[in-house]
Amino acid sequence: MKIELIPVIEIEYNNQKVELLKKHPYWKNQDIWYKYRSTLLKKAGFEDVFEPYLKGSPFYEPQKISDKNLEKIVVDHTKELREGEYKRREQASCFLGGYVLKIDGEDKYFPQSCGDLSDIFYWEKLSLKKKSYYEGIPAPNYTFWCNNVFFDFSVSDYDEAFKPTPPDVSLKVDLRGLKIAIGKAKNELNKLSERVIKINQHMNWGIERIDDLLIWENPNHK
Repeated sequence: MKIELIPVIEIEYNNQKVELLKKHPYWKNQDIWYKYRSTLLKKAGFEDVFEPYLKGSPFYEPQKISDKNLEKIVVDHTKELREGEYKRREQASCFLGGYVLKIDGEDKYFPQSCGDLSDIFYWEKLSLKKKSYYEGIPAPNYTFWCNNVFFDFSVSDYDEAFKPTPPDVSLKVDLRGLKIAIGKAKNELNKLSERVIKINQHMNWGIERIDDLLIWENPNHK
């Protein structure tokens, strides 16, 4: 079983005076959603082309985001903090998004609403067979057995559905393989940390521990 945990940043710039798409969901209408999101990002002021993890999705792998685009993302994301609109550091959030769980080359689970990059600690606790809290909505149920964690993606008629719909209602994940995947994901996060630190220095913002702020910090994962 080959397990991958792929960091992705959710990038949404919806308030660009572009008519909302009515064809849903995006993963079944990938071409039209790709064009739609590309238009939004261009109107928002991004100069370089974005390559989404899944065509039409709002998720982007950090290493595939150009330096110029990443700088704008960081500028926009820290605006309220830098301009004093946020009075406390805790009001600024990590980059939204999270991790795509991929097994044997197939995407099994995507970040859900309200997920962020600090969810790496959710996955890390699971890999250690510890109870872990996921802020995303909805969140899967899970149980441990031997060296595996079993995810349950079933939902009732009154629950919010997982997006995209997981291909399996029940999924077994080997914990040893998950630990390896987490190590690789952290390597990517460390590279992203270096990039945002350089942006902070280049812009002379002086934001304390900007990499923690945007990538690692979340009181729910302590």
